[in-house]
Amino acid sequence: MSNNEKIETVVINFNQLAEASLAQGKFDEAYAACLKALNSQPEFAPACKNIGDILQAKGNIEAAKNYYTKAITIFPDFAEAYANLGSMYAKQQDWEKAIFYYQKAIYLKPSLAGVYRNLAKVWQYLGKEELVTEFTYQALMLEPKSATAKEHLNLGNELLELGQIEAAINCYRHAIKLQPNLSGSYQKLGEVLTQKGELESALVVLNQGIKLTPKNPRCYYLLGEVLQEKKEYDLAIFAYGRAIEQKPDNHLFHKKLGDVWQKKGKLDVAIACYQKAIEINPNFFWGYYSLGNIYIKQQRWNEGIYAYRKAAILNPNFSGAYYNLANAFLHNSQKEEAIITYLEAVRLRPEHSWFSHHSVLWKHLLKSRLEQVLNLYQDATKKEQNSILCHLNLGEIFTEKGNIKAAITSYQTACYNKTRKLNPVFVENSWNFNHLGHPNFIIIGSQKSGTTSLANYISQHPQVLPAIKKETHFWSGEFHRGIDWYLAHFPPIPKSQNFITGEATPNYLVTDKVPERIYSLLSNIKLLVILRNPVDRAFSQYHHWQRLNWEDRSFEVAINRELEMLKTTPTQPQGDKRYWEISGNYIGRGVYIEFMQKWMEVFPREQFLILRGEDFYQTPDNTMKQVFEFLGLPEYQLAKYKKLNSGSYAPISDLLRQKLSEYFQPHNQRLEEYLGMKFNW
Repeated sequence: MSNNEKIETVVINFNQLAEASLAQGKFDEAYAACLKALNSQPEFAPACKNIGDILQAKGNIEAAKNYYTKAITIFPDFAEAYANLGSMYAKQQDWEKAIFYYQKAIYLKPSLAGVYRNLAKVWQYLGKEELVTEFTYQALMLEPKSATAKEHLNLGNELLELGQIEAAINCYRHAIKLQPNLSGSYQKLGEVLTQKGELESALVVLNQGIKLTPKNPRCYYLLGEVLQEKKEYDLAIFAYGRAIEQKPDNHLFHKKLGDVWQKKGKLDVAIACYQKAIEINPNFFWGYYSLGNIYIKQQRWNEGIYAYRKAAILNPNFSGAYYNLANAFLHNSQKEEAIITYLEAVRLRPEHSWFSHHSVLWKHLLKSRLEQVLNLYQDATKKEQNSILCHLNLGEIFTEKGNIKAAITSYQTACYNKTRKLNPVFVENSWNFNHLGHPNFIIIGSQKSGTTSLANYISQHPQVLPAIKKETHFWSGEFHRGIDWYLAHFPPIPKSQNFITGEATPNYLVTDKVPERIYSLLSNIKLLVILRNPVDRAFSQYHHWQRLNWEDRSFEVAINRELEMLKTTPTQPQGDKRYWEISGNYIGRGVYIEFMQKWMEVFPREQFLILRGEDFYQTPDNTMKQVFEFLGLPEYQLAKYKKLNSGSYAPISDLLRQKLSEYFQPHNQRLEEYLGMKFNW
């Protein structure tokens, strides 16, 4: 052994003796050992740090600080010395220096749980509650057994309030690990997992919680939420029922039970649930609002008006109550009341897509109050210059007034605001208000086959800049507005930029003259079509029409009437002009072959991507791979494929399904032969 190695061994031994003595409270012996270590090696940082600890224990703060500083001077990365310096300054309430040294210690050694705890105390003294929670959490994750299960649970609740969901989940899981019989942890974890959409995990956790505390109404309620989301309605009814058994005076439990009965189509049972909720809590806004929704479905206009009025009184700032009330007034032939109420809805929430292409209120009522609405939106766009929908709605109003130039300006501003939100770099580098956009693709149909989801998935690609709204209806209903009006809906993408844009208006597929119109101005456009089993498509459209209050017949009555009409036009299985003038057209829209032939007489086959709706929903990742390739985009994996604009209703009867299947069968076969594709409907 060399002389230097001997000295190092002696120094280490003395330092270990000092640390052992210090731990036993033998300060003088510890101090002596440290001095001997320093005599052998004056630049030995651990000995300086230990002398600082001894002096701190004796209350000699300034001397302790000097030794910690000396230790850091010798060894600049000595995290523990920084931490102890932080504690010295914290004792002197020199918070700025305490925070500095604590943070330096954490930077050098992130595993020092005690430093996180000390920093949390500093932040608590300074009233920074969010930072208290954050640093307490960091300490507990490093040393989870240093706290009780209850402390983990409480910290999880605090983190949840701050929106730190993953951190809260970690706390709840640690609480369960430390105390497996703490039911509150299962309840909170189940609740958060439900909010995140992790339904299977939530189901497991909540069932565990119920096993521990079978009389916990909140766990049953949360279980009902999960089961309802999974569309397991009978099980959800059972869960909500158990919650009500445990706590019958909870109005929310009754309301949620009513929601499930409504989804099952048992409207009278749902009404009874909502009425019970209101009986328990006469000021329950959602009880009246939900009642109104059902009464409107049943065309009980006066009762619906009463319920919505009560809802509006209880929550006068909720625009949805006024909008639905306006609809009820309109159906009840109370036109003036409908106008006034609808205007109130618009005033309360101008940042909303009120003026949809299909809005009955917009078409038939606001035309008489255009100036009033125009003034409202001109004021709104001044206040909310970065708004998307306010400028879009202003464009719709200018369009209705025939002021196309002003409409174009509003659409461009809306498009600018939307694109800036999605891709600020593109806007900063490439936006030019003097240029108009140009769509690269159009989703032309079919209705109720997944076009909303498809458009949404495409728009999530980083090289797609979507139009200001999904459906422009230009080629089918607004062609007279002029091409510049249409192009103003799209971001102006220079040829040098590798982005694309497009729209989705599903009624293009079935509308006369649309193929020729598009070809005359956009002959190279890429066209996407998604085709769904025509029986399911018809049933879905029927329920969508019902939700919009456009359909008051039963599905069977509507279908039988259409079948009778279609018998009179055997050479036109999609129906003639007279057929398309009646409400519904549920069957005709599904005779896809007739429409596809017309489109392919105009556009070459290679400009179409035809998708099978069932494949789209069953394997969306594979379908989107096809879509992005067709659009000339690099592969991109979406994090989630959420179904949009989907309805929930009882299944079609077997008899009616068979009847419709028999009607569509020969036309489906023709479609397969024409396209060279198998749909297996």
